Amino acid sequence: MQQFFSHSIESFTDWVTDHGQPSYRAGQVYEWMFAKKVFDFSQMTNLPENFRKLLIENFTLPAWKIEKQVSTDGTQKFHFELEDGKSIEAVWIPEKNRQTLCVSSQVGCALKCQFCVTGLQGFARNLTQEEILEQIRHVMFVENLPLTNLVFMGMGEPLLNFENLCSAIDLLKEPKAFGFGHRKISVSTAGTVPKILPFIDRTNVSLAVSLTGSTDETRNHWMPINQKYNLSILKETLMQVPQTKWKKIMFEVVMIHQKTDTEEQAKNLVKFLRGMKAKVNLIPYNENEHFPQLKAPKREDLMKYRDILMKAGYYVSIRKNRGQDIMGACGQLSSHLNQAKMSS
Repeated sequence: MQQFFSHSIESFTDWVTDHGQPSYRAGQVYEWMFAKKVFDFSQMTNLPENFRKLLIENFTLPAWKIEKQVSTDGTQKFHFELEDGKSIEAVWIPEKNRQTLCVSSQVGCALKCQFCVTGLQGFARNLTQEEILEQIRHVMFVENLPLTNLVFMGMGEPLLNFENLCSAIDLLKEPKAFGFGHRKISVSTAGTVPKILPFIDRTNVSLAVSLTGSTDETRNHWMPINQKYNLSILKETLMQVPQTKWKKIMFEVVMIHQKTDTEEQAKNLVKFLRGMKAKVNLIPYNENEHFPQLKAPKREDLMKYRDILMKAGYYVSIRKNRGQDIMGACGQLSSHLNQAKMSS
């Protein structure tokens, strides 16, 4: 048996014609799934009976154990136990004009950022193409939740799962399938420099760069990947991003009280951003029991930091804290640790 979403539309169409069916049958299957929300091959009644039987005998969808938690603010977190027993989490965030799904790309994470619970779990493996897509399919078509935006900011460093990520994005952008516009998909990287330009060239979706520290000294501590690809190397690469594809580069800064939220850090960030068309997303640290020494920023410090950047001419947004009560906020995802807490 093959996982249906391990195929691209092209490879599935080839499979269809290789089994003696006209190529348009592939389009009919996708129409049943994405227009009619029917994923049971036996119910695809305009397909010949022998073809439906062939599909049933050859293709399946992931069979996962799924738990859901709902926050007081409406955020929903999904804990997916994969077929090999490993687990991941994804978070659906409803807002007034958009509904966003935060998607995982790996089981755990190897980067060990010093403010992120996912890193405490360690790295187990990359997700397959179909495991990436199944998170989205489940939320859209099983939970029937509206989705306008996808952000690969869940568990893992997406660019370290390059091929599976890119092939999944291809199907997410495919009009006959998920049908997301490239501007509706954003991928966050901690700074996996060798993959940045190939990724942009391959997918043409938005890329956000997590900085947190605005000097090598501070970033070496908070994000150890900086010891391999420091800020000058990162900037040199980002300066090569074709402006025809990106008008502005999004940078993310986790704001930690008296650590990364100081005026000095803001001024250093202005120096780093010089020469780039950039916008900055400030993410107030989401407190949790795993890093009890780290605290959320005070509002006055957050505003001072923002004002320094805005005075320098940069657009600045401040992320709203969502899903904190279910460990579903930024930096809080960790399937093993959170599942243990849920079960206790």
